[in-house]
Amino acid sequence: MLTTLVVALNLSLSPMLVHTLQNDTEKFSVQEIGAPEALQYAVSKYNENSDDLYRDVVVQVKDIKFQHKAAGTKYLFHVILDQSICKKSQSFFASCPLSDLLQRKYCHFEVYVEQLDNHKSLTSSKCNRIGLFHTAAQPQEDDDAESMLEDPDVGLL
Repeated sequence: MLTTLVVALNLSLSPMLVHTLQNDTEKFSVQEIGAPEALQYAVSKYNENSDDLYRDVVVQVKDIKFQHKAAGTKYLFHVILDQSICKKSQSFFASCPLSDLLQRKYCHFEVYVEQLDNHKSLTSSKCNRIGLFHTAAQPQEDDDAESMLEDPDVGLL
């Protein structure tokens, strides 16, 4: 539930340009295209599959792209995740603050949503740590975070 709140908050507070993969650019509310649900699904699946004891939450949405296909829509997300203090074994996440030790990750998720039955699948998930910080010394905007996904010397999580 917290992931839903954090995702909705981040998407509603940061209007952005959304680009289709055919290089057409539109400006619109990401709330209208199913992006919040697709991102929530991606983060939920990422948390299920990670070895971390604690749940990661979205702290910043860097970019959203989408491609309409005949049978559905493919969403591509670039986001910053951070670790919360909620253990993944907990079942209620209404109030789940971030950890004091910021463990930021730059993540790329691809989600395919089928048009007929709204079935979602996480087709790609790549995350790289971008630093460990104490809350007293929070990191500045990292413009090189996206390039870390391209760097073969940076290990994927």
